[in-house]
Amino acid sequence: MRVREAAQRLDVSPGTVYALVASGRLRCYRVGMGRGSIRISEEHLAEYLRASEPSPPPGQGRGAEAPAPPHPRLKHLRVRRGDRGAG
Repeated sequence: MRVREAAQRLDVSPGTVYALVASGRLRCYRVGMGRGSIRISEEHLAEYLRASEPSPPPGQGRGAEAPAPPHPRLKHLRVRRGDRGAG
């Protein structure tokens, strides 16, 4: 499909599609001499849309998630036990 068609499918401006292509986020191929005309396949568009989906919140992802790393020990901080609640 042409850039204008891809822009309509994504509900964005053609300039946004050109920017996505230039940044490498949306793949394309070129037809013609020199730089050629940009064409975007259905597969390229579907690939971009999959990559643009928001990630699921923690605990609701697909498959098992890696456990959260433990909190680092802050050796330079000291807590005085007797001062709790004072103030």
